[in-house]
Amino acid sequence: MEIKAQKNQFIAKLCSDCHASVELASRYNFSQIQADSYYESYHGLAVKGGSKLAANCASCHNYHDIRPSTDPLSSIHRSNLSKTCGKCHPNASIDNKFAKVHVTNTQEESIMLYLVKTGYIFIIFGTIGIMFIHNLLDLIRKKQEKKKHKHAIAQMKKDKKYYVRMTKNERIQHFFLLTSFIGLVISGFALVYPDALWVRTIRSVLGDSAFEIRGLTHRILGIIMIIVSFYHVYYLLLTKNGKQMLRDFLPAWHDWDDVKVNFKYLTFRSEEKPAFRRFSYMEKAEYWALIWGTVVMSLTGLLLMFNDFFLANAPKIWFDISTLIHYYEAWLATLSIIVWHFYFVIFSPEVYPLNTAFITGLMSEELMEAEHPLELERLKALEAAEGGAVEGTEKSDSTDKEVDDKKDEGPSVKE
Repeated sequence: MEIKAQKNQFIAKLCSDCHASVELASRYNFSQIQADSYYESYHGLAVKGGSKLAANCASCHNYHDIRPSTDPLSSIHRSNLSKTCGKCHPNASIDNKFAKVHVTNTQEESIMLYLVKTGYIFIIFGTIGIMFIHNLLDLIRKKQEKKKHKHAIAQMKKDKKYYVRMTKNERIQHFFLLTSFIGLVISGFALVYPDALWVRTIRSVLGDSAFEIRGLTHRILGIIMIIVSFYHVYYLLLTKNGKQMLRDFLPAWHDWDDVKVNFKYLTFRSEEKPAFRRFSYMEKAEYWALIWGTVVMSLTGLLLMFNDFFLANAPKIWFDISTLIHYYEAWLATLSIIVWHFYFVIFSPEVYPLNTAFITGLMSEELMEAEHPLELERLKALEAAEGGAVEGTEKSDSTDKEVDDKKDEGPSVKE
């Protein structure tokens, strides 16, 4: 099987060496696009990654009797493309209007793909740039705050009072989301960058079946994320805690006020800090971006997974667009998690070296005071109304169900 993979790579290199040559392209009047676009496609990336089954040049153009695409007898003539592609994709129906196979993302080649690519590049640089500036200013301000209120913070740490931030159910959901996302990032980018050192290291460990294992892993993790997403919808709509979470995550007018107050604070134009409720505008923005990204990645991922069905029932251009969106959305999601989420749960001065709420479910009083003062105020008011602290954390004798129920009824505190 390893010999077959090497054969695929040899054929692709043999053909691309000539098609990538400026001199030969000029002498024989053929385009160099074919070589570049092949290696940017799934087929080319898969061959470079060690696939034994992915199509090489000869799979479509044949070994001998190679004719130009304008020749009606050619295997790549528009009238024969459905049959040629159908050798690997049964019932493929390649519409003449979108029959171009060696398609690139340039404006001259495809205006639709060009707009998708350009739009995503603009969104990625704009979004990540704003996130980076926001968090850099946030880092500076929080360092000042920690130094300014170090005695009050020390006293609250001494009191060792904690509040439930995430129930067991929510932590389990987060665990599956966390692990599937990281696995999808690794297995997905391993396809796109087969020559990267870390990818070659993984392939050397997994051996001859590395590419097949990568693909299977990526699909399984994608299905897990979709299942978790459907369960999360059920949780939001049909459970008591979930309904409250949804209400708390919905955008509200006070979020806009918080943005304005925080912007002045971060840019040193005011000393007034925003007082956040259960979820700040930063957490809400991340949450709804996660929802959007999951929907987009799931839809495009399913289209790519079931490519035989879609190539038989939809124009090929939608397959090309989905591939492009899947790639750039993956970059946007990955960079957002690194720059935005990792900062707030790892590198923010208030939580460094790690906010462990996703493990223990608990958040300390000093962290609640720093990040969610209005939520802390609400919990303390409920606690006072009930005449004392409400026991019910994983450290107590209460069951997880009791913890969840008490969280809805009032604050859950551990001293």
